[in-house]
Amino acid sequence: MSDILTPQKNFTVTIDNDEEHDLIVKLGHALSVKERVMILKNLLHSSKNLSAISQELNIPVSSVSRHIDVLAEAGLVYLTYQPGLKGHIKFVSQAILGFSVSLEPTHTSAAQEEFTVEMPLGMFTSCDIKAPCGMVGKENKIESFDDPSVFFSPARQNAECIWFDAGFISYLFPTSPLSHNRCSEISFTFEICSETIYFNNNWPSDITVRVNDVELLTFVSPGDFGGRRGKYTPAYWPITSTQFGLLKKIAVNGDGVFLDNVLISNKIKFEDLNLYGNSAVKLEIGIKEDAEHRGGLNLFGKNFGDYPQAIVMAVK
Repeated sequence: MSDILTPQKNFTVTIDNDEEHDLIVKLGHALSVKERVMILKNLLHSSKNLSAISQELNIPVSSVSRHIDVLAEAGLVYLTYQPGLKGHIKFVSQAILGFSVSLEPTHTSAAQEEFTVEMPLGMFTSCDIKAPCGMVGKENKIESFDDPSVFFSPARQNAECIWFDAGFISYLFPTSPLSHNRCSEISFTFEICSETIYFNNNWPSDITVRVNDVELLTFVSPGDFGGRRGKYTPAYWPITSTQFGLLKKIAVNGDGVFLDNVLISNKIKFEDLNLYGNSAVKLEIGIKEDAEHRGGLNLFGKNFGDYPQAIVMAVK
C-alpha cells in the first residue's frame, strides 16, 4: 500500500460500549471548564509552551499546567519536551481534530464473544532487522546492543523493549480463538514509537503491518518519545533514552482495515487474511528499506512504556 497514514485525528466513542465509559467521562470532564476550552482554541494553529499559553490567555502558569494535565489525560492534547536553558521546556500540541459520542445501540449480539491472547514481547518467532538495534528487560539489558544476532538468543524471552532501524519482526498467535469459523473481526494492539539516538519527539517513521503476509497498512509514528519517564519504564533505564510510545490498534473486519477505530481502507477485509485452516496467525511489524520516513521503531512490553500490556490479539 502506498498511502502513508497520519496519527488518528478523529474518533467516535459509543455509549453502548462499557469499555469506553471511562474515556467518555474523561472527555466530558476535560471540556467542562471554560479555561480548558480556551486552551484548546489557543492550540488550534500551533504548539505552544505553558508560558505562552499563560500570557496569551491571562491564566496563571500553575493553572495552565493543571488544565493541560486534564486535557492530556483525555487524549485531547499531547506533550513534548525540548531542551531549554534550565532543563526541558514542556510544549503542548493539539492531539485530535474532533470526536463524537454515539448514543445509538451498537446492534451487536449479546452472545458475541471476544477472545484475546497477549503475546509477550520477547516471544517473536522470526526477524530480519538492521542495526542500530537492541533489547532490554525489566531489570537489565539483554546481551549486547547493535548486534542483530542477539535477537536469536534464548534471552530474548525476557525482552520488554525492542528497537531496530529497519527490517521486520514477526509473532505467531494461536488460531484456537478462530476454531469455530464464525468470527468476523481480528485486531492487534501494541505500544510503539520511532527510534533514534536518545530520543526525539519529532522523528517520523513509516511503520508497516502485515497479517499472514497480507500488507494491511503503513502508518506514521510521529516521534521517538522521551523527556519524562514512562509509567512502567524501569528505574534503571536512562531518562535520556526512549521512554514510551503510542498505543495503536489495527483491526480488520468485513468493512475493511481500521487504525485506532478509524476506517483506513476497504480493499482488504477479514476474509482476505486466510485465517482458517492454519496453525497460527502471523503478525509482522517493521520498517521498509525504501520507507519515505525510515525512522526505526521501538516496541514495548507490559513492563516498559506507558501501557501495561505486550502485544494483544483479539478475535470477535
